[in-house]
Amino acid sequence: MNKNIDLINGPIAKSLRQFSFPLAISFVVNIIYAWVDLFFVSKLGEQSVGAVGASERIWFFIFAVGSGFAIGSSVIVSRRIGERNRDAARNIAAQSIVGMLILGIILAVFLYIFKQDILTILGLKGEIKILAIEYFNSLIIGVPFNLMMFQISMIMRSSGNSIYPMQILIGSNIVNAVLTPLLVFGIGPFPRWEVFGAGMGTSIAQICGSIWAFILLTNKFEVFHHLFNKFKLKFDEILKIVKVGFPASLQLIAVSVTGLGLTANANLFGTEILSTYIIGMRIDMFVNMSIFAFGAAIEIVSGQNLGAGQVKRVFDYHKSAIKQLIIVLLPLSISSFFFGKYIGYLFTSNPAVIHHLDVYLKFASLANIPFAIGIISIRVISGAGDYFRSLRVVAIILIFTQLPLAYLSSNYFKSEIGIWASMLFSMFLFALISFYTMSKRKWLSKRV
Repeated sequence: MNKNIDLINGPIAKSLRQFSFPLAISFVVNIIYAWVDLFFVSKLGEQSVGAVGASERIWFFIFAVGSGFAIGSSVIVSRRIGERNRDAARNIAAQSIVGMLILGIILAVFLYIFKQDILTILGLKGEIKILAIEYFNSLIIGVPFNLMMFQISMIMRSSGNSIYPMQILIGSNIVNAVLTPLLVFGIGPFPRWEVFGAGMGTSIAQICGSIWAFILLTNKFEVFHHLFNKFKLKFDEILKIVKVGFPASLQLIAVSVTGLGLTANANLFGTEILSTYIIGMRIDMFVNMSIFAFGAAIEIVSGQNLGAGQVKRVFDYHKSAIKQLIIVLLPLSISSFFFGKYIGYLFTSNPAVIHHLDVYLKFASLANIPFAIGIISIRVISGAGDYFRSLRVVAIILIFTQLPLAYLSSNYFKSEIGIWASMLFSMFLFALISFYTMSKRKWLSKRV
């Protein structure tokens, strides 16, 4: 498989598959990355698990802020590459890397200064709060490097290369998996740092990953050779990136808020239903990995082809993505509908939870294809740089439809099934509104 995929001239279906497959692997590796610390820390006791687990919400917020900036720059870079304006693509890439480094340092300093207040707001106290502070102290070191690694990976993908970002993620994940147990348990010459060591292992892995990513970008991509020659920070370029990326951050925050709201709603029906929702979402993440991969690919594809004036190819890619996803999702959805509950035994042996999970997955499996149509359609719009238009769709579906409908229906019927049914209804509505919004083509006039 070629490392660089020609998304402007290559065959539609084949180039989309080649570009999307490494993205799917990257999403899987990201999930593994998030669970490495939790796995080893679980050997230290429930307090340590609580400290690490409670911190995940904060790191998702940090990722939402940083990823918006990275997505904004990648949309602009892909458009410039499509226009064959290499100098402009190089300039935006350099501006975005420096801008992300500055943003990462600011976020790290903010977290360090206000970590106690943030943890108090989250309701942490006593031993869990002390352990969470230890975890923070080491993990904060890696924040700027983690965002840098993500930023550079997005630039690579904007160039039509999804192989190197996958390799960077796998490599840094291996470093994390090797270092973390050594630093947590003090194996050999390494100090026993326990929770602090878990964060330090992750930070070191992120530092290594960002350095490797920068070396690959400046050596393997001709357009980014001599990236910082005659470099001068231009705040108007940074502002342009922020304008495109800010609504992308808001989209992720909307997803996070919705997830928290649905979790709280499920919790109203007891711990068994809460466990059902949490386990069900984990299974959903793996089933929907192909959707996220194709969606990320379509975003880059749209940017490059719009820059090249190839509007028809954008719609051809959209059709191809939906067709290929239906082929992938049909067997997965059928398997999940009938047999998904058996995966639940990996997480629980409670027969009541397994029963509730079986019901949840029947609703969720019916939502997979509508969700795919919605994601692919909205990513075409985002790829054009019209993130405010796609943000409106996400806000309408998640914040103003799914959340209140789930609460009202579950409260009215006195059953958690109201939550699952509302989620299914929202995904069909998401597919319809996203497809309609894309079909109106108003996003074609967006200039980035």
